[in-house]
Amino acid sequence: MASSGGRFMAIGLPLVIVGIAIALLLDGTALGIGVAIAVLGAIPVVVGIALTLSAGVQRRDRQGKPWA
Repeated sequence: MASSGGRFMAIGLPLVIVGIAIALLLDGTALGIGVAIAVLGAIPVVVGIALTLSAGVQRRDRQGKPWA
């Protein structure tokens, strides 16, 4: 699960960077397009973070270590 989370983050992060760059450098309609690209890239990044955190919790649970 952690490896698929890394893949999702690797897919989304370049889109976020490109979208932010477009939004910062351009005006008008291009600004909106840059923001839209950044938001579309943020979706797989959030999914990847959730999968990575879920894999970490599952690994800790399998080790049988106490949480507190």
